[in-house]
Amino acid sequence: MFKRKNLFKCLLAGLASLFLVSSILLNMEASAGSKGGTLTYGVKSKIESYDAHGANAYGVMHYIPQHYSTLVTFNWDNFPELKGDVAESWNVSKDGLTYTFKIRKGIKFHDGTPLTAKDVKATYDRLYNPPEGVRSARKNLFSSIGSIETPDDFTVVFKLKSVDGALLTGFGSPWNSIYSAKDIAKGPRWHAENINGTGPFRFVEHIQGKKWVAKRYEGYHFDDNYLDGTVGFAIKKIVNPMLGGQIMAEWRAAVPPVVKVLKEKMGDKVAFQTMPMLSFIMISLNTKFEPFKDKRVRHALTLCVDRYKGLPTLARLTWTAPQPAAALMPGSEFALPSNELEKLTGFGRDMAANRAKARALLKEAGHQNLKFKYSNRAVAHPYEQIAIFLIDQWKKCGVTVEQISSPTPKWVKMRRSGAFDVTIDFVSGFLPDPTVLLAKHVSKDRNPQNYSGYTDRKLDDLYEAQKKEPDPQKRKALIHEFIKHTTDLAWTIPMSFMNRTIALDKRVKGYKIAPSLVLNTDWRGVWIEE
Repeated sequence: MFKRKNLFKCLLAGLASLFLVSSILLNMEASAGSKGGTLTYGVKSKIESYDAHGANAYGVMHYIPQHYSTLVTFNWDNFPELKGDVAESWNVSKDGLTYTFKIRKGIKFHDGTPLTAKDVKATYDRLYNPPEGVRSARKNLFSSIGSIETPDDFTVVFKLKSVDGALLTGFGSPWNSIYSAKDIAKGPRWHAENINGTGPFRFVEHIQGKKWVAKRYEGYHFDDNYLDGTVGFAIKKIVNPMLGGQIMAEWRAAVPPVVKVLKEKMGDKVAFQTMPMLSFIMISLNTKFEPFKDKRVRHALTLCVDRYKGLPTLARLTWTAPQPAAALMPGSEFALPSNELEKLTGFGRDMAANRAKARALLKEAGHQNLKFKYSNRAVAHPYEQIAIFLIDQWKKCGVTVEQISSPTPKWVKMRRSGAFDVTIDFVSGFLPDPTVLLAKHVSKDRNPQNYSGYTDRKLDDLYEAQKKEPDPQKRKALIHEFIKHTTDLAWTIPMSFMNRTIALDKRVKGYKIAPSLVLNTDWRGVWIEE
């Protein structure tokens, strides 16, 4: 009753005509792994912290998960089916209010400390009820948890305040690294600067701006950590490091022009895997910027953007999807159908009418000469292309925009502190469930990742109601009302989801692409064929 098993399969089926879900299958022989070799890969993003609980940047997820375990994880051959990690088994009560996990015996942290149920409890206490000084970026996903009990050293019991259909799969999130209770007691900043997990690879060193080194953990509780180690190199572009043999992969995405070059230059020495991605691009408007306090101004900005003409063009240049979306993947179970989507502000197809209305709204609000600063992330794809597109679109409505690009750490701090007028933003989803994908839009005091900073209790109530609703049709109605309301508020300007293609040196085996760039990045099952 409380499980939603077929959502992702429906999502992919609905998008089959729009996306290529393909791969060179020679990269997927997970059962044929042999030990040895070092996986080298590139990461374009600097990271501001080692603490996955409070992080949101993808770079964290390309370094950190290999060092940690989660309570459960996913079966990459049948996502989002769960399989055990720290937990060897689990049970959900008939009323959906009690989740009981049995913890594997014999697991040890990299410092030799045995893992017990107390470590799992301390981790989830930190996630759902963070103490002062701890940032839990996704704490609202655990708002249904009432208490956590440990009746013995290898049993953890979660008592829920209300039914939550997304909670079980939510336990598989790679952001939920299991920390040692001993380390948590060292203070709120310890995990931002130190690493001690139970994952397949031990941390060796991090030289900021150069490389991240890990080696196989011989005491790992599974036998699929085949690699001798991994080295992640800080890179700016993919092509030259791939052609020169410095890296074997870059896990974020290769844009269409890069894919073309790699195919031409590397021939049969490179393989590609492609999949639609659960990462949603949107633009956040700051509640503190005076002109945006008038909803007419916010509506004008979204009305100016020609999504239907612009997004297909962007998709040929970068890894945005060619069709517009409002919070959920087009064609998925709970998404608005296209005829309903086109009724929302900014999604109408008559751009002449849209822009005429936008100019009229700006004039009516006294901001016909609107100027603001657009704070961007200094990463080429897709940030630079989206910025160029949006600035041109707003110019057509008489709006003047100054772009300010900042390195990732500075950009992250800027968003968190609210030191911007307008900034690019995104939902980095790890599940196709609306509870995950809509969480970004709830009030600031419910979700610290609401960078616009607004409070809207109607959204909060709708979000909680859909999370608890077991009837799919009733839940869909609540979700549609949520999407319509957040689009009308227009504190965020919805754009599109993304497509993901990764390039792999053909010697890399056993890796299977996932529908998010933060998923399947612990390098379990990956091996090198020499």
